[in-house]
Amino acid sequence: MDQPAGGGHAAVGERLYSAFVVLVTNAIPIYGVIRLHWSVANVLVLFWIENLLVAVFTCLRIAVHRALTRKRGHWRSGQLGAASSDAVGRGATLLGDYATIAFVFTFAHGVFVLAITFILGHNLPNEPNWHFSFDALRQGALLLAGVLGAAFLADLPGMRGRPFAWIRLVVQQRMGRVLVLHLAIIFGMMAMGATNSALGLLFVLIGLKTLWELATTRAPAPMPDQPPAWALRLGERFGKDKGGAEGFAREWKRDAEASRRRAAEDEQTMPV
Repeated sequence: MDQPAGGGHAAVGERLYSAFVVLVTNAIPIYGVIRLHWSVANVLVLFWIENLLVAVFTCLRIAVHRALTRKRGHWRSGQLGAASSDAVGRGATLLGDYATIAFVFTFAHGVFVLAITFILGHNLPNEPNWHFSFDALRQGALLLAGVLGAAFLADLPGMRGRPFAWIRLVVQQRMGRVLVLHLAIIFGMMAMGATNSALGLLFVLIGLKTLWELATTRAPAPMPDQPPAWALRLGERFGKDKGGAEGFAREWKRDAEASRRRAAEDEQTMPV
């Protein structure tokens, strides 16, 4: 289960369940390293496989939600940008946009991870943490597929009643985790250099990834009508040619109204 469609106790319960899924999936590599003696090389490749599985299950969620609800937002272009456009039904779909970005990034990420894994394994043949095992990878992939598949199946019964805002948030969360994983690898390599231990890379990877996924189990607040005070001060200081704070507030309000209008239109049902 992912972000809930409603509020109240059900919303709290679903956020707790989302957090539980996050903790279980991130506990798998820790369990593998401590109890099954997986190497860091295996865990790196396993993170890539998780990205691939997440992309596949997210595409399935989008496809099922679109078929069951026919929400207008599925056919609005630009849903994955900073702000969606008003264009609907011109060939672009949420599923197509997400699949293109997710699988291109996943492929690029896979090339990067495999290069790190096997170059270091070749250069450090006496370091057990860079020994690669297909058996360990198969174990981890099956565990991850089981958890992610169960979460997908748990979403299916209530999919018809979920708004488009739910599936859009799910997709945005999935897009963000790709960037977080790239940053985690960069900072993890720095930690490995500082500690002279491959485990430094592993702990940074798991820590940053877990924090991001837990932080995104709650939906962001809608854009308010008025900008925060600090933004008004910046508008007054750097935007005098555009009306200063007053002009910035007007533009902010127009953007907020347009965002609410598009959100309402996205929830309309398209004709069959």
